[in-house]
Amino acid sequence: MTMLRLLLALLLAAPAIAHAQPVPAFASYTDAFDRFAAETATTGPDERVKLFRERFNALVPGFYEPRYGATEEKYNARVAKALADYPATRDKFLATARDFSAAYASGTARFRRFFPDYAPTMPIYLLHSLGEMDGGTRELRGKTVAVFGADVIARIHDTATIGPFLDHELFHFYHASYFPDCEALWCSLWQEGLAVYVASKMNPGADDRALLLTIPRPMRAEVEPHLAGAICLTRAKFDSTSQEDAGEFFMGGAGGKVFPPRFGYYVGYRIAQLLGEKHTLQELAKMPPAQVRKAMLDTMSAIAPCGGSG
Repeated sequence: MTMLRLLLALLLAAPAIAHAQPVPAFASYTDAFDRFAAETATTGPDERVKLFRERFNALVPGFYEPRYGATEEKYNARVAKALADYPATRDKFLATARDFSAAYASGTARFRRFFPDYAPTMPIYLLHSLGEMDGGTRELRGKTVAVFGADVIARIHDTATIGPFLDHELFHFYHASYFPDCEALWCSLWQEGLAVYVASKMNPGADDRALLLTIPRPMRAEVEPHLAGAICLTRAKFDSTSQEDAGEFFMGGAGGKVFPPRFGYYVGYRIAQLLGEKHTLQELAKMPPAQVRKAMLDTMSAIAPCGGSG
């Protein structure tokens, strides 16, 4: 039994709930990726990459393009590597893709127990992300879309993490209706930290691994003893729109070699956790951006008075 089938069994064992609303549809391009990989297996690398980008950018416009400062050359190398590596991961990738529909439907029903008005309007895709992501939203050519990366789900998730992961990502899709994307670092801090907090409340007793706070290494043990310093670093870069700063907090870069990679998830979670002592999940989800910004700054000041004004 695959991990997603196990999740489905667990969810179906939960108390019965009304399915008044249809499950939001998603478009899957996993079979298209598999067919392309087979059809072009003997094609030269450069031509294969060219054909891939032409075909798949027509399916998901804007996704298969360089992001986060990557050059065309580096991005093309990434495409080539993903295609070359695919045969070794094909079976697990296809099994995850096959099981996703049932897990997603059950996860949506579960999510609506906490957020009954969940009804995303953005397109939702299941695809091969070339190693970029397990799930999340992306701004593609001025349009917000939701993406599940079956390749990364297959690689990093199991029965302990898949439930909280779906809760986290469905919350992003829900939250997007009330909190629009912005380029400032504090926006990502709120979006990601609140999603971690929501997953923790939906899964009482979930450990840090289930909440995705151990990728690439455990964050709590490194950040919590130095939380004041992490807060002051965050406060100094609160309004930054730098991709370098975003990478430092949410991607691979380490926080000045002091804090672990992706430590912004933990800092955001701690801020949301404290605000959760005064607000319900629904109130936090629907809090207007201006109110969020002030609440975050006030909470950070209460943790560590670093100086500076908001």
